[in-house]
Amino acid sequence: MTSHVGRLYALALALFVFFLTWATVAAHPWSARATPRADPRAAALAARQVRLRHESVVVARIVRRRWAIYRKHLRRRQQQIAAVNRANAAAARQDKLAASAAAAPAVSASPAAPPSVRVVSLPPVTVTRTS
Repeated sequence: MTSHVGRLYALALALFVFFLTWATVAAHPWSARATPRADPRAAALAARQVRLRHESVVVARIVRRRWAIYRKHLRRRQQQIAAVNRANAAAARQDKLAASAAAAPAVSASPAAPPSVRVVSLPPVTVTRTS
């Protein structure tokens, strides 16, 4: 084989056969099983998903129940607050009526007195700066 082209073709063919053999050996076609095993990690993940889904349903039920109780107590508390506010408003109206009834004769009987004014004198402020 003195032809350079023949040598190049032989080398290319040898490289092709080498890489084809390498890929065949790396693929392990003789060790393929008829029934593939289930991955234990996937089974554990599926079991965890089922457990978490069940827990989320339980938690949602608990939260709904607690919110219902909270809303019931909140309505009762708001009614109590409204009743106290109504009682305070009624008491304030009665006090205002009583005060105006008691002050009405006193205001008409006495002349308007001047408001008392208090004059405050402060000492002068001395500013000293140190810089």
